[in-house]
Amino acid sequence: MRCAAMVLMLAALTGCGGGGADLTAYLQAVGLADAKEAEARQLAVDTPCSQASECGTIGFTDPRDPCGMWSFKPYSLVSATASAAKVAADQQRELAARARELSAQPNVACLLLIKVPPVLACSAAKCVAVQ
Repeated sequence: MRCAAMVLMLAALTGCGGGGADLTAYLQAVGLADAKEAEARQLAVDTPCSQASECGTIGFTDPRDPCGMWSFKPYSLVSATASAAKVAADQQRELAARARELSAQPNVACLLLIKVPPVLACSAAKCVAVQ
């Protein structure tokens, strides 16, 4: 049910057009992106693992940053919620991009940033970043 409501809200936002003039739509988009990030982080558990190949990262972009800075969270690819965590993280990045489109911030020049996730290890059955 919550997923269906989020899809309906996303559909409404994508039909609004860009321009950054509507603060309410922007704040709503930021709220949706933040909620989806919280959901993805909850689903992305860091256990179990027995080797580093069972670990992965999900990535998020900041809906408030005009350049869309990234953050990463290690998680277990073999956990029961791994695929749901990846889907939620993918949705968060889409929602964050939409929020940035609606932002009233002036266009800024962003440096070309390479989004490199951390190197992962499995330590004590837990996926951890080693860099």
